[in-house]
Amino acid sequence: MFWVSAVITFFVWLFTGRTKVTFELIRIGAVIMICIFLLHITVSTIRLLWLQHSDRKAIRVISEKGVTPELLSFARRRIDKARSDEDKAREQLVLASYLAEGGFYDRCFEVLREINLTDLSDESQEEYFNIYVYINLMVGDTAAARGIYDGAKMFFDRARLRAGCMPVLHTLGVLEYAEGDYLKAENYLVQACAVSKNKGSVCECEMFLALCYMKTGRARQAIAAAKAAAGHAMTVYQRRKIEGLRAQLEKEYTTEQTEGQTV
Repeated sequence: MFWVSAVITFFVWLFTGRTKVTFELIRIGAVIMICIFLLHITVSTIRLLWLQHSDRKAIRVISEKGVTPELLSFARRRIDKARSDEDKAREQLVLASYLAEGGFYDRCFEVLREINLTDLSDESQEEYFNIYVYINLMVGDTAAARGIYDGAKMFFDRARLRAGCMPVLHTLGVLEYAEGDYLKAENYLVQACAVSKNKGSVCECEMFLALCYMKTGRARQAIAAAKAAAGHAMTVYQRRKIEGLRAQLEKEYTTEQTEGQTV
């Protein structure tokens, strides 16, 4: 609106011979617009830094305490404060990832159903389907996981071309493991481990690699992978999973030794 008035004023003063005043008005208007632009940049930068700080704090809380009610409430507040549909959908996806991490699968399904997929960016759409497949695997519904993957294969293929493709490769490995193709699962998990950018991601890969080795009769490799996973664990959930993995490995190999002695 300001610029419309400025243009009209310019021509009025131009034809009345008062061009100096016109240019002065334009100069003032330009300064005001630059100030508004800089203010917008400053506010956006502060908000981005706050979001990054919040993300780091969330990672620390998950690592030390798990997905707490306070963390979930904070994620809900971020959804409520979203400034656009795209921001809201992204924050909902963050909440869904927290719920998946904490094992709150029913609530995770609910949040995923609330998300408008068209409001997500391409990369966030890939994350959306990855979470959907993964939580179906975690609740034991392998058929549903395969159905979602088949229907959204384009998103997975696109995600595999990105630098941050570890979560997708890991999920595909878990899917193949659930369907009983342990060698194919191992291939995906080795790839995922190779592109992992932190110890927690490596831990997730090593845990399932230990299971693949166990299923294919490679006891030493299974035990070595489980030990490596324990050394890379970053969250309370990973430490709990490793305890379960150790118990599973001990049971498996104790049974094998007993059966061997009996024979």
